[in-house]
Amino acid sequence: MEETSAQDIGPQFAQWAELTDAYARKLTALQQGEPGARADAARLAREIQALMAPPGTVMMAPPRPAPAVMLAR
Repeated sequence: MEETSAQDIGPQFAQWAELTDAYARKLTALQQGEPGARADAARLAREIQALMAPPGTVMMAPPRPAPAVMLAR
């Protein structure tokens, strides 16, 4: 039986495969406390979501959490 590569299936699948592999590596890096891994994993997740979104979908960034304000006493 002939082996099929991700590139043979199609460019979108190949891109998805690359992104999901990179995302899995960043999750491992996040577990190991690697600086910047959280931001990289979040960026990769957004790229995967954008790739999988139906054509014409406008992707919006989630709202940022409000900063914690410490009140001086």
